Amino acid sequence: MDIKLTKNRQAILDLLTAHHGTMTAADIHAALPEMDLVTIYRTLDLFTKAKVIKQFHLSGGEAQYEHQTKPHHHAVCDDCHKVLHFEAPDAQIKRLLQLKGFAIDDIELTIKGSCHSHA
Repeated sequence: MDIKLTKNRQAILDLLTAHHGTMTAADIHAALPEMDLVTIYRTLDLFTKAKVIKQFHLSGGEAQYEHQTKPHHHAVCDDCHKVLHFEAPDAQIKRLLQLKGFAIDDIELTIKGSCHSHA
Protein backbone atom coordinates (compact mmCIF):
# COMPACT_ATOMS: atom_id res chain seq x y z
CA MET A 1 0.00 0.00 0.00
CA ASP A 2 1.48 3.32 -1.05
CA ILE A 3 0.84 6.11 1.40
CA LYS A 4 1.10 9.75 0.48
CA LEU A 5 3.12 11.32 3.26
CA THR A 6 1.45 14.63 3.97
CA LYS A 7 3.07 17.07 6.38
CA ASN A 8 0.94 15.77 9.27
CA ARG A 9 1.57 12.11 8.45
CA GLN A 10 5.30 12.72 8.21
CA ALA A 11 5.27 14.52 11.57
CA ILE A 12 3.53 11.57 13.26
CA LEU A 13 5.87 9.05 11.63
CA ASP A 14 8.93 11.10 12.60
CA LEU A 15 7.72 11.31 16.20
CA LEU A 16 7.06 7.56 16.47
CA THR A 17 10.39 6.73 14.84
CA ALA A 18 12.34 9.02 17.18
CA HIS A 19 10.47 7.92 20.33
CA HIS A 20 11.83 4.33 20.51
CA GLY A 21 8.83 3.01 22.40
CA THR A 22 5.07 2.93 22.46
CA MET A 23 2.89 6.05 22.39
CA THR A 24 -0.84 6.59 22.68
CA ALA A 25 -2.78 8.98 20.46
CA ALA A 26 -2.95 11.29 23.49
CA ASP A 27 0.87 11.17 23.81
CA ILE A 28 1.21 12.09 20.15
CA HIS A 29 -1.33 14.91 20.54
CA ALA A 30 0.61 16.26 23.54
CA ALA A 31 3.80 16.26 21.45
CA LEU A 32 2.03 17.74 18.41
CA PRO A 33 -0.67 19.97 19.98
CA GLU A 34 -1.29 21.91 16.78
CA MET A 35 -2.56 18.72 15.11
CA ASP A 36 -6.21 17.73 15.33
CA LEU A 37 -6.80 14.53 17.34
CA VAL A 38 -9.04 13.11 14.58
CA THR A 39 -6.16 13.49 12.11
CA ILE A 40 -3.88 11.64 14.52
CA TYR A 41 -6.33 8.73 14.91
CA ARG A 42 -6.92 8.49 11.14
CA THR A 43 -3.19 8.53 10.44
CA LEU A 44 -2.49 5.87 13.08
CA ASP A 45 -5.23 3.68 11.58
CA LEU A 46 -3.79 4.15 8.07
CA PHE A 47 -0.23 3.41 9.21
CA THR A 48 -1.37 0.33 11.16
CA LYS A 49 -3.28 -1.10 8.19
CA ALA A 50 -0.27 -0.47 5.94
CA LYS A 51 2.01 -2.16 8.53
CA VAL A 52 4.18 0.94 8.85
CA ILE A 53 3.60 0.87 12.62
CA LYS A 54 2.18 -1.65 15.07
CA GLN A 55 -0.77 -1.20 17.40
CA PHE A 56 -0.80 -2.76 20.86
CA HIS A 57 -3.22 -3.00 23.77
CA LEU A 58 -0.65 -3.51 26.49
CA SER A 59 -2.26 -2.48 29.76
CA GLY A 60 -5.97 -2.72 29.04
CA GLY A 61 -6.26 1.00 28.40
CA GLU A 62 -5.84 3.11 25.32
CA ALA A 63 -4.21 1.59 22.25
CA GLN A 64 -0.48 2.20 21.96
CA TYR A 65 1.48 2.55 18.74
CA GLU A 66 5.08 1.88 17.90
CA HIS A 67 7.44 2.03 14.94
CA GLN A 68 9.70 -0.99 15.29
CA THR A 69 13.13 -0.99 13.72
CA LYS A 70 13.63 -4.56 15.00
CA PRO A 71 10.80 -6.93 15.87
CA HIS A 72 10.44 -7.33 19.61
CA HIS A 73 7.95 -8.15 22.34
CA HIS A 74 6.65 -6.43 25.47
CA ALA A 75 6.41 -7.07 29.20
CA VAL A 76 3.94 -4.87 31.11
CA CYS A 77 3.93 -4.23 34.86
CA ASP A 78 0.40 -4.70 36.22
CA ASP A 79 1.12 -2.18 39.01
CA CYS A 80 2.83 0.80 37.35
CA HIS A 81 2.13 -0.07 33.67
CA LYS A 82 5.82 0.27 32.79
CA VAL A 83 6.53 -1.36 29.42
CA LEU A 84 9.74 -3.33 28.92
CA HIS A 85 10.86 -4.19 25.39
CA PHE A 86 12.63 -7.49 24.81
CA GLU A 87 13.68 -9.74 21.96
CA ALA A 88 12.86 -13.44 21.81
CA PRO A 89 13.64 -15.84 18.97
CA ASP A 90 10.38 -16.22 17.01
CA ALA A 91 11.57 -19.52 15.51
CA GLN A 92 11.81 -21.05 18.99
CA ILE A 93 8.40 -19.63 19.97
CA LYS A 94 6.87 -21.19 16.85
CA ARG A 95 8.41 -24.57 17.77
CA LEU A 96 7.06 -24.31 21.33
CA LEU A 97 3.54 -23.50 20.11
CA GLN A 98 3.41 -26.54 17.81
CA LEU A 99 0.39 -25.27 15.87
CA LYS A 100 -0.15 -27.94 13.24
CA GLY A 101 -1.90 -26.81 10.06
CA PHE A 102 -1.45 -23.12 10.90
CA ALA A 103 1.02 -20.76 9.25
CA ILE A 104 2.23 -18.13 11.72
CA ASP A 105 2.89 -14.81 9.98
CA ASP A 106 3.70 -12.65 12.98
CA ILE A 107 4.11 -13.06 16.72
CA GLU A 108 3.13 -10.32 19.17
CA LEU A 109 3.99 -11.50 22.63
CA THR A 110 2.88 -9.48 25.67
CA ILE A 111 3.95 -10.70 29.10
CA LYS A 112 2.18 -9.31 32.17
CA GLY A 113 3.54 -9.31 35.69
CA SER A 114 5.29 -6.99 38.15
CA CYS A 115 8.52 -5.11 37.67
CA HIS A 116 11.23 -5.34 40.31
CA SER A 117 10.06 -2.19 42.12
CA HIS A 118 6.70 -3.91 42.82
CA ALA A 119 7.73 -7.55 43.27
